Amino acid sequence: RRTTLNGGMILSKLSLQGGDSCSFIMLDATFVRKFPGKNLPFFQEIRDHYTTEEPLVEVALDYADVVKGTHIETTLAVSHRWMQPDDPDPDGEQLKALKDFLNSPAGQKIERVWLDSACMPQDQPEGSRSEEDAAAFERMLKEVNRLYLGTTVLILLDMSYVSRFWTQFESWLSMQFATPDGLKPAVGTENERHHIVCIQNAAEQSELHEKMLIQSWATKTPEQAHAFLSKPDVTVTNQGDKDLQLPKIKALDATVQGAFGDISRSLEDELAASEAAAARAEAEL
Repeated sequence: RRTTLNGGMILSKLSLQGGDSCSFIMLDATFVRKFPGKNLPFFQEIRDHYTTEEPLVEVALDYADVVKGTHIETTLAVSHRWMQPDDPDPDGEQLKALKDFLNSPAGQKIERVWLDSACMPQDQPEGSRSEEDAAAFERMLKEVNRLYLGTTVLILLDMSYVSRFWTQFESWLSMQFATPDGLKPAVGTENERHHIVCIQNAAEQSELHEKMLIQSWATKTPEQAHAFLSKPDVTVTNQGDKDLQLPKIKALDATVQGAFGDISRSLEDELAASEAAAARAEAEL
């Protein structure tokens, strides 16, 4: 389900949405491709001041979408590090790399882009975020793993990327694909869906840094990823984020298996309903 959002929208409904589905706000990829500025504004500025362009789109994403790969061809999630605590992209290098990818053959089919700073309500300056926006932020943050498991992922790799919890977590998710038996490595298979662009000083030895990141994460099981990310040298700005996400890593195999089971049961129910309808129609003849 897709919904175009108008300026001034309230996000409280996102925090209250029940069931297995979670709504995420995304950017229209055309807006990003054509954006004239050096870097993308924060979400609230885009929502409130770019109303005529209608750049924001609401997309409901459940685990059935993730395991079926519904959004992989058309949706891009960006994995990047904030260069400064209050500014993810001060020199515009990240936006340049994103636009270059979107305009490349690999990115031409992308219709929507998810980038945390532009798609989640930020508390910048601190204390300025409304209660409704804060609730929506927390709701989306809890389910962000769906994005990195169920979309194409662009990794913007800089020298400090590999020291951070969120970026390494996102990298690992981007290098997996969902099967009825749980997560399996996607790298080197037809299910590979990550792209790495080295930026800043990492661009000087891009092949080396890219190889090291893939070697670190491509074949790790959920248990191995959990053990690695639990270490104290994997840093995070908000320790609560790490505490929230770590238990989910161990449960991902079961979550994915459960989603496949739900799909199978749904198909069986549809088949049974179709057969019953056919039998009724035949009886009425």
